[in-house]
Amino acid sequence: MKKTIWIVLILCMSINFTLIGQKSIKPDTLFTTDHFTFHNNKWMNLHHFFYEQASHGQKKHLKDDGVNFINTNDSLAVEQLDNNAKEIFLSSVSFYKKNVINQPLLIKSGRILKWLQQQPYNKIADTTYSSSFTNVLNTLEPIYSKYFWERHKTQNQLLLDRFKNTISANEKYVIKKLENLSGNQWSKVVRVDITAYGNWASAYSPASDNIVVSSMDSLMHSTLFVEFVFHESSHLLFDRSSLFRKSLFQISKETNIKYPRNLWHAAMFYLSGLATKEALGNSNIEHDLIMDKKKVFESYYKNEDFRNILKTYYNSKIDIKECSTKLLELKIS
Repeated sequence: MKKTIWIVLILCMSINFTLIGQKSIKPDTLFTTDHFTFHNNKWMNLHHFFYEQASHGQKKHLKDDGVNFINTNDSLAVEQLDNNAKEIFLSSVSFYKKNVINQPLLIKSGRILKWLQQQPYNKIADTTYSSSFTNVLNTLEPIYSKYFWERHKTQNQLLLDRFKNTISANEKYVIKKLENLSGNQWSKVVRVDITAYGNWASAYSPASDNIVVSSMDSLMHSTLFVEFVFHESSHLLFDRSSLFRKSLFQISKETNIKYPRNLWHAAMFYLSGLATKEALGNSNIEHDLIMDKKKVFESYYKNEDFRNILKTYYNSKIDIKECSTKLLELKIS
């Protein structure tokens, strides 16, 4: 009898642990690794789609950079909406213009995005950010689901499927390298939201443990996607508590050299690019850095001394203090 009771208890515990594990995986999860979870969330996609419809910021920036925006026939779908759906669509775009796009995605929207990520699949009851915002989202949901979501969802899945194994195979190497370079430790699993549309840069970090990457940017369908995942997540390492940023700040005070606001970020961009390039090179995969292809922080990247100092630091030939001193002495603005 006692043996039977113990067997039942063990089975119940096993079932319970299984259910706990299942609850920890959100229904929008596409793929998980030791350091990342990748998501294809409808509300996140809807929000970024209408943000772009109202602002045209991403398309304009890509066009200015000579980068193709992948055509999924969304404009044609809008034209083919019936009168009622088109009226709702256009009034919602107007709502976004008046009430939402004045909050830049990168700066003020982190809490809103985390809120969207937690909402039920088809209808939102929570009115935390105003009943009008919730009503607009709920009114848009059936239109977005019927005319746009399937294409966006498929596009996002295709992007991840192409590179998920590459990320999984190289994350340990790259993150360990970036931990050493930043003087900080990886502390969280980072959520990566793949959305059809994104901000002007096509990838950003609304929070240190959350990345948003756009699948409509044609350049993302290359190893740049891999680097963006590692770069954006390295904000978790190169925060104000990191030895790297502390060193720059301290040397700036000691030498009375002005600390350029973007220096740490440009350095992080280059170092994460080098780590990605090295890891992919170990698998004979060619890679061009984001700073080169996307023209990011050009005044830094085009400076040969800047690149050489960081390469020397990357290869452990100078310490963090010497690296900081040399970078500050460049006085790049």
